[in-house]
Amino acid sequence: MSQKGNLMIKQAFFQGKNKKKRYFEGWYFKCISANRKHAIAIIPGMAIDPKGKKQAFIQVINAVTGKTWYHHFPYADFSALSDQFEVEIEHNTFNTQGLSLNIDTAEGSIKGHLSFNNIHLFPSGRKNPGIMGPFGLIPFMECYHAIIDLYHEIKGEIQLDGEILNFNGGVGYIEKDYGRSFPKTYLWLQASHFDTSNATFVFSRARIPFLGREFPGFFAYFTNFEGLTFRFATYNHSRLEKWEVDKEKGSCTGKLEGPAGVLTFKAQMAGGGRLRAPVDGLMDREIVESITAEVWVRLTDRQGNVLFESSSSEAGMEICL
Repeated sequence: MSQKGNLMIKQAFFQGKNKKKRYFEGWYFKCISANRKHAIAIIPGMAIDPKGKKQAFIQVINAVTGKTWYHHFPYADFSALSDQFEVEIEHNTFNTQGLSLNIDTAEGSIKGHLSFNNIHLFPSGRKNPGIMGPFGLIPFMECYHAIIDLYHEIKGEIQLDGEILNFNGGVGYIEKDYGRSFPKTYLWLQASHFDTSNATFVFSRARIPFLGREFPGFFAYFTNFEGLTFRFATYNHSRLEKWEVDKEKGSCTGKLEGPAGVLTFKAQMAGGGRLRAPVDGLMDREIVESITAEVWVRLTDRQGNVLFESSSSEAGMEICL
């Protein structure tokens, strides 16, 4: 297997070992409690600015209150392996099996341990590379996106600024981004709490700079973990039809037509908190993320037969236009 192909299969691992400037890497852990009263996202990562100054960070968003925390750490406190998914920042650890937190700073405190089981990793291999497909093999892209864990069950508690959040029986999701900067304009959706069955839906559309020009690219992935799996993307000749987005209202609708069927979706933001995002490795851009959005999905085959139709609460959503 080529080195690039191997990289795509192991995107969860640390990619920034030899980076000197204008670089970031962050892992995104979404955690929803069984009763859906608690919804948080935890984002450990690192960044290197254009002058080569390095930092580590752990961002936290509480979807219920909309409050966010940006915990800054010296880069010396950051360590991550390039041959397996294992990230450590000071006394905080993150991997596929769970996370442990022990933070008490001027910004606030978050402590506890969550373990993950019944893990559904994103399927990848030579025929099915990461969610970006062949675009993920192109060097010097502005941003690379990877889905690590589509769905897992959670056990444990988190103490967030003194409040105990019980996640026993809850559901989580893991993805990551790395590169120089987030796209200037993009929309991102992720839903795992459908009313009718366990399923996961991920969608993103962005303006992608490439060789001095830009082109619109998108991907979508849906699975119910029982054999119903669809991928729609720019690279597999799918089309994004009837696309509408309203930033002011925090809503979007779209229709995806691909080789295997048609997926129609609607999404509406609810609440949200401000997170920091990278621009040339500087963590000084603000974006608003909701993890209590509402998403409706209908999937049909090429003959129009409905294969899946349901709504999900506690969905992740960002609109940056």
